[in-house]
Amino acid sequence: MAKKLVNKIIIVGCGPGSKKFMTGQASQYIKDADVLVGSRRLLSLFQNSEAVKYTLNRNYKQLITRIISLSKNKSVVVLVSGDPGFFSYAKLIVDKAGIENCVVVPGVSSVQLAFARIGKTWNDACFMSLHGRTGRLAALIRRVREHEKVAVLTDNSNNVKLIARKLLDEGLKERKIYVCENLSLDKERIREFDVTSLLRVQVKGLNVIIILDEESSE
Repeated sequence: MAKKLVNKIIIVGCGPGSKKFMTGQASQYIKDADVLVGSRRLLSLFQNSEAVKYTLNRNYKQLITRIISLSKNKSVVVLVSGDPGFFSYAKLIVDKAGIENCVVVPGVSSVQLAFARIGKTWNDACFMSLHGRTGRLAALIRRVREHEKVAVLTDNSNNVKLIARKLLDEGLKERKIYVCENLSLDKERIREFDVTSLLRVQVKGLNVIIILDEESSE
């Protein structure tokens, strides 16, 4: 069991992008924080906060040690995108500090919002993140073959065109694909494609795509 901290580390899910999707509990913890830790994008949402801010990037392992140290005499809130339990670094913090020293505040994930936007259930979906990961396309194809609904987090390297090409090469051209961009933000855009037409589309940045087997799904 980890040593008990004076103040618990608060890990807050900040939702898919817009502050309006944050829960009231999350907002209150952030308002009361002495220290905020998060990516530049998330910290920029709270520029008016008087809390000391630490930017989390590839220094996360060293920063986790710092977070634990700061929690001895300060209220530390760690900001994560979407929901802390969905492809975030919350697990690293909980594993290091111990769940008895953490409070995890759930949030709305981008995948939840994507399924809501297209009017589909997600309790029977398969989820996969290609964000910041390499060599995962073969695993994605296996999941697309095995599941009627597959939601994928993409990035500039693992982009929708690359995924569409792989689907086409693997004989999966009949799938329907929803591309969900800038979810919850002013430039939000949801578009529907077949695999072939997606090859002609330029989509940049972090997005959610939902791959459906229309012959089998509801």
